[in-house]
Amino acid sequence: MKKLIKNGNVVFVDEVKRADILIDGEKISAIYDCSEYTSNDAEIIDAEGLYVMPGTIDPHMHIGLYKPLGDAFRNDTPRQAIGGVTTLINYHRGKGNYFETVKEAIQDGEENSLIDFAISLGLCAKIHLEQLEGFISELGITSFKFFFDKQDIAHIFYDIPKEEALTLDKADLYFILKKLREISPKLLLCVHCEDPDVFRALERELKASDNVDQYSLASFGKTRPTFVETACVADSMWFNHVVDGNMYVVHTAAGSTVKMYEIIQKAFPSKVTLESCPQYLTLDENAPCGLLGKVNPPLHTQEDIEALWNGIRNGSIKTMGTDNVPVNKSKKYERGDDIWNVFVGFGGPGMILPVLLDGGYHKRNIPLTTLSRVNSTNAAEIFGLESKGKIDIGFDADLVLVDLELEKEITPELFGDSDFSIYEGMKFKGWPKITMSRGEIIQKDGVITAKCGRGKYLRRKI
Repeated sequence: MKKLIKNGNVVFVDEVKRADILIDGEKISAIYDCSEYTSNDAEIIDAEGLYVMPGTIDPHMHIGLYKPLGDAFRNDTPRQAIGGVTTLINYHRGKGNYFETVKEAIQDGEENSLIDFAISLGLCAKIHLEQLEGFISELGITSFKFFFDKQDIAHIFYDIPKEEALTLDKADLYFILKKLREISPKLLLCVHCEDPDVFRALERELKASDNVDQYSLASFGKTRPTFVETACVADSMWFNHVVDGNMYVVHTAAGSTVKMYEIIQKAFPSKVTLESCPQYLTLDENAPCGLLGKVNPPLHTQEDIEALWNGIRNGSIKTMGTDNVPVNKSKKYERGDDIWNVFVGFGGPGMILPVLLDGGYHKRNIPLTTLSRVNSTNAAEIFGLESKGKIDIGFDADLVLVDLELEKEITPELFGDSDFSIYEGMKFKGWPKITMSRGEIIQKDGVITAKCGRGKYLRRKI
């Protein structure tokens, strides 16, 4: 049966207005003025008082890093749906033949995921550069990742011979950006920007100090202060400008990065996207979660938080990703409980939309149209998800019906596939009452209404 979402306040790309949305199968088939559709051949979903937005696209996850991938898909994507996520992009990297391991990852996702998913591929070995066109044509992957933080140690991290590993230095960045551009301007290189020469020197200096709190999140932040990120982004942007590349800066945490980005883009414009994350918009280096919040780059200051929100407001920050890593406390503390031994990363499933609505709409009066583009539309365009990210005829019916006044506290049932949350006890105002994926209601009032294993792998093309 068709579905008709009636009487909703629909958040289109450039305006919010009352409209009815007709869904036929998996697609949006028509959009009407309220009460214009008079046929009785559709199931009515009353959205009176709610705001209808495109489902969240989370382009930055590492599910399967600390836990089996199939388990992470099955246990974490329902929580993502509660927060409005309808599409995720997972970073796949590491050991083995990518043509084999990616196919295994796709199978894990299609057997276990509640929502649709795509894959970005980490470039770690020299052979990966020779196989790029095969990754595109055979695996449907058009976005790749470059890890400055693994410079000179990729062979150790991925258990491959040193002579087979990429150095992951600035020269590698230049040549990879250039090679991707030669294949297609649509190919995207996602870059982890922290200068390893600097942060390693700062780590050595701090370790030699007798006056450091070994258990403080703020102390960890001193190993990677904001300029470590900002300087690396500046260098990378210039290389991208030189080759006319397409670069995506993951997890922007520093307010100075936003300011520097605006200056360089004005003088030397090129295709560069800044992404930030919910944790950098809500928590600072004194967060009560302590070293559970250890992550690269680190949490910084309230001043950085406000600069990031201003970047969202003015369009400098175009996307949000959670950097979601399902993990338990036992793994975080497996090597020790000080700043040197606690593992990085934490779960944060489904937090993009609640953070944008609470911090952006309610607390800073950022327009819903701006937040919706950051939540979904921009990521779909940048990552080549052709049928996602907009409320328009012919697009997938990936929709969230949002109650802007609904407030939830982050309690254990909202942790996802982790036994802790850095947001525990915090309240966020603005949550989906209903989440729809390709026309199917998968979540209603916090209850999952569909079965895992319905998610589709999204093959992309150039």
